[in-house]
Amino acid sequence: MRRWLKSPSPIFLAYAAALLLFALVTLYSPGFANPAHVATLITLASFTGIVAIGQTVVIVGGGIDLSVPWIMNSAAMLVTGLAHGQNLPLFWVVPFILVCGCTVGIINGIGIALLRVPPIVMTMSVNVITQGVLLIVTRGFPPPLSPTALTFIAAGKLGPIPMMLLLWVVLAAVLVVVERRTAFGRYLYALGSNRTVATLSGVPVVRTTITAYAISGVTAALAGMLLAGYSRQAYLGMGDPYLFTSIAAVAIGGASILGGTGSYLGTIAGALVLTILTGLLPIFRLDIGALRIIYGLVILVTVFISAPSLRELFRRRGSR
Repeated sequence: MRRWLKSPSPIFLAYAAALLLFALVTLYSPGFANPAHVATLITLASFTGIVAIGQTVVIVGGGIDLSVPWIMNSAAMLVTGLAHGQNLPLFWVVPFILVCGCTVGIINGIGIALLRVPPIVMTMSVNVITQGVLLIVTRGFPPPLSPTALTFIAAGKLGPIPMMLLLWVVLAAVLVVVERRTAFGRYLYALGSNRTVATLSGVPVVRTTITAYAISGVTAALAGMLLAGYSRQAYLGMGDPYLFTSIAAVAIGGASILGGTGSYLGTIAGALVLTILTGLLPIFRLDIGALRIIYGLVILVTVFISAPSLRELFRRRGSR
């Protein structure tokens, strides 16, 4: 028990930070803890949380996915454009878009695992290409409104419980089981810890990498469709804010940006922290730029903390 108190789990610290931040904001603005407002916060956090499912898988495996924004944008534009505001087409439109997201993820994985393109370069290039293709296809024109069924899932409630929370809980439970109980989860941590050792240990590096990026593509596409339902329409650029929020959520949750450690349970806390921080903007009359600075500092600090070589370098320089 003493050892745990001296060195608490990063996941515990992430949830403690979320609770402390929520309590402090509530003291300053009691309406922040209103049940209706809490439900809204959870709904907003779920979008970051769903995108961060794939980002967690990729980062734990030693990579990163910068193609998330325009996979989301494409999914949002396609689901509204193909469904034309009708619910019935969703039965084929949703699976089609998920397959498209998976395909983009597989392309990322192939480029990284087989062609040895650095993850940052590969996913950033795919993001730009996806953006260009979407602009050509849509010509910048806004699509129809989202179907009502999609809006209900994204913004509706089952009694007092937001539908997005139920969906998030199910997806989170699946990922936690995958992380802890499957061979893929073990392969992922081994790959993120040391690619060379993982290869020599018989880990299917190529298959694991491609699968990780395919999952990221699917979750980004799913989040994009849901975001279109929540907004009741799609527009270009709606997925852009979720690039750094998905990465920051993973970092706040205790995962190493360099791979090999972390858990989605921590990422959930990270998503909650970021959503609470976003809620501070109107309360303290902060500019969106302040939030960007916070995201950047969080990523920088967590990278420094998770990199022993960097810490050792600073120690050596400080001792001179």
